[in-house]
Amino acid sequence: MTNQAKVGIFTTITIAIFILGFYFLKGTNLFVRKNVYFAVYDRVDGLYKSNIVEINGFPIGRVGTMERNPDNGKIVVELDLDKNVKVPKSDSTCALLVSTDFLGSKKVRLVFGHSAEYMNDGDTISTLFKKDITEQLGSQIDPIMLDVKTMLPKLDSAIGGIKIMFDANDKRSIFTTFNKVNGILDQNQQNLQLTIENIKTITANFEGYNASITKILANANNFTDSLQQANIKQTVQNLNNTITQLNAVVTDLNEGKGTMGKLLKGDELYGKVDSAVANLNVLLKDVKARPYRYIDINVLGSKKAEQRRIVRDNESGK
Repeated sequence: MTNQAKVGIFTTITIAIFILGFYFLKGTNLFVRKNVYFAVYDRVDGLYKSNIVEINGFPIGRVGTMERNPDNGKIVVELDLDKNVKVPKSDSTCALLVSTDFLGSKKVRLVFGHSAEYMNDGDTISTLFKKDITEQLGSQIDPIMLDVKTMLPKLDSAIGGIKIMFDANDKRSIFTTFNKVNGILDQNQQNLQLTIENIKTITANFEGYNASITKILANANNFTDSLQQANIKQTVQNLNNTITQLNAVVTDLNEGKGTMGKLLKGDELYGKVDSAVANLNVLLKDVKARPYRYIDINVLGSKKAEQRRIVRDNESGK
């Protein structure tokens, strides 16, 4: 291969890498197949080519070319979506233009409706434009100012009422009310004096019962001292110690410690008892079968008894 061919191949690869990197930085993947849809907006402030197209916060494509329709002045925006994204053919499906930050940058947010049919490549999606924060605040200032204008007459009336309340020459003032209260107190001074005397009498009665109350409190103190002398704490401590010892005994039994523990948990004692019972059964059966081995029965020196004795001696190895 000549040097010229090598240089040509290297140059071609370099240009290809540069182009792929350029589109990659713009967020465009040339190796992913796209479906192209269109959206028509009255205005596209802050929207630029390669801005994100998303659904539920997940990016599914990029904004393509944008052209102005000279007939109606609207902006036609190309939406390049991933090939596997299906757009439902529904009246609720729309391309919402929303802000991404306080600077007014925009992105396209797709909202899908419910439909069994899907749009074809090249179809136009209905659109909505969502105002940014600055526009929303500007639209809310006018209603606020209107509310302020409505409240000003009411505020003026409230201030006038407060002024009347503290005007000493006005019959509706608070000073007139105080004068009326003073007049009522002067008229009922005797009744108030009688009420105060009754309160003093009740207080004196409480003082008379002071000794009884003190006695009751003393009895309560004596009862408390009696409980303390009963040494309840020591009794509870002894009960706790007894319960602790009982728990230790039960634990030893469960672990097979001691004579009772071995009797309950040990297999050796059980095996010995079982073996003794088995030997006893064998012995009883042998006694029933050959009682002459264990009982010497000799009636008048009979010949049969002598024969049994000989058999018994032979069996016993004599």
